This record gives sequence, C-alpha cells and structure tokens, in this order.
Amino acid sequence: MPYLTWMADVLRDAGLRVVEVDGWQSRGNRRGMSDVRGVLLHHTGGSGAGNFPALNYLIQGELPAKPPPVANLGLARDGTWYTIGAGLASHAGRGKWPGIPTDNGNPHLIGVEAQSTGKGDWTPEQLESYPRGVAALLRHLGLPADRAIAHKEWRPGDKIDPAGWPGDINGFRDTVRAYLEDDMPLSDQDIYRIWDFKAHELNNPAAVHSAAVWLVGANMGAWQAEKQLVGLRTAVEKLAEAVGSAQGVNPDDLKKAISDAIAEAAPPALAAPGNGEG
Repeated sequence: MPYLTWMADVLRDAGLRVVEVDGWQSRGNRRGMSDVRGVLLHHTGGSGAGNFPALNYLIQGELPAKPPPVANLGLARDGTWYTIGAGLASHAGRGKWPGIPTDNGNPHLIGVEAQSTGKGDWTPEQLESYPRGVAALLRHLGLPADRAIAHKEWRPGDKIDPAGWPGDINGFRDTVRAYLEDDMPLSDQDIYRIWDFKAHELNNPAAVHSAAVWLVGANMGAWQAEKQLVGLRTAVEKLAEAVGSAQGVNPDDLKKAISDAIAEAAPPALAAPGNGEG
C-alpha cells in the first residue's frame, strides 16, 4: 500500500511553505494508504496561543484510542504546512460520504489538522493557505472540489470541524474549486465573504486582530504597488529619453506613446494617476 511521499513537493509547487517533520515519509499506523479518494478537513481545537501547539500530539497520538499519527498533514496559524505521516493516520473515525467506504475513511482520506480553537479564529494566512493546499492535493489526485470533505460532514451530529470558516464548508469548497479551475488567487466573492465574516465577529478579539492584520496588509500592499508604479513611470521616462536620444526621436513623443500603450493595457485605476507624462 502506498505512502504519500509526494505531498511535500505538491504543496511546495503550489507556492506554500512546508516543514517536513522527521520521519514523516515512513510514518503510518502499521501500514500505508489505500487508493486516496478525498481530503478530510479538521481543526485541532485546544489552545488559542502559539503557532502550532498541536504538532507533537498529532505525531505521537494517544494510545490506545488514537494510534499515531493523528493526521497526515498539519496547518499552522502562519499558513505553514507540516508533513506528519505519509501512511495511515488515525483521524476520520466512523462515518460516510459518497464514494468513500463507510466507516473506513482513514485508508482513503488524507487527514489535515489545522490549528484552530474551533471558534472561528482562522488567521488570514490560513484562510488563504488551507484551500490552496487542499486544491493542490486534489489536483495531484485528479479529484474534484467536492472531495474536500468536512469532518462534520463525514460524522454529522458528532463533529463540528472545521468550525467557523467563512461561508462554512461550501465557501471552502468554492475557493478550492476556483483554484482547481484556473489556479487564481481569492476571488472578489471570497474576499467579501471573509470580510463579512469578520465584520460580524467584532466581539471576538481573535477576529478583530486578524481583521486588523488584513487591513494593514491591504494598505501596505496598495502603498507598495503605488511605489512600484511610480518607479516604473520613472524608469519608462529615463528609457524613453535614452532611446529617443540614440534614435533621434523626440523623447516627449516617445514617453507619450509608451504611456498611452500602458494606459490602454492597464486597469483604469492603475493607469490614470499622472498618465506617466513628464
């Protein structure tokens, strides 16, 4: 039976940070996996402090109830993925889902444990990294977005994870589907959903903190983009002057032609300020 030693490379190829836990390639509960038919989504519960305090538990398990490892993959609060076990992990428990053998999920489902208290305290990094990583796994397996399965769907009435995700599990799968279809970043709809979620959780200090991080990050990104645009315009002007001088062309005419071309190709909000004219 196979050990999923490809997981680290697949996640890295998706642009994600990966930490390979020592021995993960051969770690499994007595054996490897069977044919993988989906990814089962969990949250760890537990502490609201620290980046990934559940890691040791996920590696060591809890005998006899939870033979190690307790997950194949872990996701820290900073968006980093941890490869824990390439073989069979004790995470699914009894349950069912179309296309998965009833009460036998562990050999057929990659288990991902994301660090969260279960109270909706997802970080901005996790909101981006969790669905992106799941999409990368499903793409490698040739499986659709509906094979991203919540633990609470596998074991309804008994489990709640992953709790508090913006748009719930359907919102999660929508984002996974977007990655699978065109490998694009978060859509406007995803962003609005996340901000709506945060706006209704303003009595939650963790939500307020992560919303503030998003806001600061967005403003920093916009500021950096504007700096880059100013630098680009300056470089274009210098290049136009050099080319114009070398070719006997009026630099102002050349700068205007380049600026017009940029304005035609770029979104109005980016092309309009200054028009690139000296």
